Amino acid sequence: MQLTSVSAHGDMREVFKGSVDGYGISVKTIPHELAVGQAHFTIEPTELESGKPIVEAVVTLLVHLEKEAFKSRAVNSPSSPTMYDANLTFYQEGTWAAEVKIETIPGEESSVYFLLDVSGESIVSGTEAGLFFIFVFAVLVFGTVALIFRYKPKPGRVD
Repeated sequence: MQLTSVSAHGDMREVFKGSVDGYGISVKTIPHELAVGQAHFTIEPTELESGKPIVEAVVTLLVHLEKEAFKSRAVNSPSSPTMYDANLTFYQEGTWAAEVKIETIPGEESSVYFLLDVSGESIVSGTEAGLFFIFVFAVLVFGTVALIFRYKPKPGRVD
């Protein structure tokens, strides 16, 4: 029996690396090429002077394009204390402005800014997902009705 190690943060693409106010910030994404739909971000803050990862911070990701804006709190976990994860859904293509805010001392917030290119259409459009739902629902309803009529006892028949 062979065991394979799987990581939630594997095969990510770095979309930004920079620094602000003594912090180093690395931002990575899945999928590699951002498109309309869901995206996963991992933010890794470090102390610039020592290079040590920061494990206690409030990290927030904000993105906006024209009148659309979204915000997600990035959180770390006991199993990945140096990686802060956030999820966002992009609803239109374009060059989105992104901001990562980091706060390690209450009331002292620092931000880095960068651009994200979001292209194409979602893998599954709303219309296709809706039609698939209707198809599955119809199969369940008509299948149930067909089974009821098939195995319903006939009147006057004694088994």
